[in-house]
Amino acid sequence: MSATIPDSHVDILQNAFSAMVTTIRHKDGLPSTNPVSFVWDGERVRFSTLKQRVKYKNLIHNPALTMCMMDPRDMTRYIEIRGHGEIEDDPGGEWNKAIYRKVMGEEFTLDEPDAERVIVTLIPEQVSAPLLYGGKLART
Repeated sequence: MSATIPDSHVDILQNAFSAMVTTIRHKDGLPSTNPVSFVWDGERVRFSTLKQRVKYKNLIHNPALTMCMMDPRDMTRYIEIRGHGEIEDDPGGEWNKAIYRKVMGEEFTLDEPDAERVIVTLIPEQVSAPLLYGGKLART
């Protein structure tokens, strides 16, 4: 089952640079939440991670994944996308470099030469896109 991103909240995906990603820890089953930079290509939300990170190990064990992005201009708007992550190798970290270009506007990497990166694509199964407090705090 796949969920659709509502048109009312696509702008958050277009304008936010980071999201909070929650995975289920492989060691004890507790939630683990970390910030990530992501790219929305108009159809999919994707981010990059290293194979040695806990996030990757969690997703290999259990692909359940939630991403939450707040509107950078209005703290009363956010979108939470729940689903599962599909993982593919990212030889040379090219996808990660694309994310850095989006965020920083230039070529940049912190990876060691032997870093092993993957691309995680969020497959949405449920989407929550509320306007907190009925928009009473929204800036116009």
